[in-house]
Amino acid sequence: MSAYEDLDAFKACHQLTLAVHRLVETLEERDAALAAQLWTAALCASSRIARGSGFRNRRMFAACVDRTLAALAEISFYLDVGCAMDLISKDDRQELESLGGRALFYSMKLVTSLAGGSPSETGPTP
Repeated sequence: MSAYEDLDAFKACHQLTLAVHRLVETLEERDAALAAQLWTAALCASSRIARGSGFRNRRMFAACVDRTLAALAEISFYLDVGCAMDLISKDDRQELESLGGRALFYSMKLVTSLAGGSPSETGPTP
């Protein structure tokens, strides 16, 4: 398996995580619960790729990347809520949605490539 630092999906998720951190630093004062949920989802998005890359089994790696996709959806939801409550500016939301879209693209590409592994690596076909 690839070192996670070399994966485009990780790089994109990591950029998103850092951008979310900058937002969360100011959001904490206004809504600590939303800030915590947003931060947790952002950490999960990149950390699941790092974790998955440590498995020697493509199917396990793909399952971790699948969790990354779920975390990216969560981030989008929290941005919607924060924007609707006027806690997150439209500019901040647009920046994070753009980074999230990039992370989603590369994560989907990664999970698709992992799904195409050989039967011995992905296990029996149902």
